[in-house]
Amino acid sequence: MQEFVNIISGVVSLLCVALIFFAVSSYLVKAMSMLTLCVIGLIVLGIVFKLCELIFKPIMALSNISIIGGLDKMFGAVLGAVEALVLSGLIYFVLDYMGIYVL
Repeated sequence: MQEFVNIISGVVSLLCVALIFFAVSSYLVKAMSMLTLCVIGLIVLGIVFKLCELIFKPIMALSNISIIGGLDKMFGAVLGAVEALVLSGLIYFVLDYMGIYVL
């Protein structure tokens, strides 16, 4: 379960950085409508993140139970293997696209 929380946190942080970047750039070009949308987006993103925190906190507390903790570790290992396969495939296709020798 911790892996899901980490993924959600990473996605939210990337979205926050993108929204802040758009907000600053729209302020510099005086596009107030885009700035307003970015600020509203940041507020909505913060509310959604807090709701996810409220949902995942009790679920994380359940992982202290030995049976559920074991399942959590097993699913973590499976997700880690899937992540390694996806990243390996992505690196393979990028190297192949760039013309670098790939087996």
